[in-house]
Amino acid sequence: MVVTVHLHTVLQRQRPEGPQRRLTVTLPAESTLADLLKTLQITANLDAILLVVNGRTADLAHVLRDGDEVHLMPALSGGNPGPNG
Repeated sequence: MVVTVHLHTVLQRQRPEGPQRRLTVTLPAESTLADLLKTLQITANLDAILLVVNGRTADLAHVLRDGDEVHLMPALSGGNPGPNG
């Protein structure tokens, strides 16, 4: 099966021609989002990555289907912690 992966911010791949933001990935049938991340060698804190498949949030156990559009977005951090932080 083939899925399209959109890499956001720090997950983009650096190439000589510039950042690679979109990948087409071929995976075995019944692959999960966890399998996709392993294939892409993404080892960042997985709790800090928002996983979106076809416009809906998903978890690592989500089974992908041929033609899915996957967005991998690192969580944002920083900013003002507020009066108690």
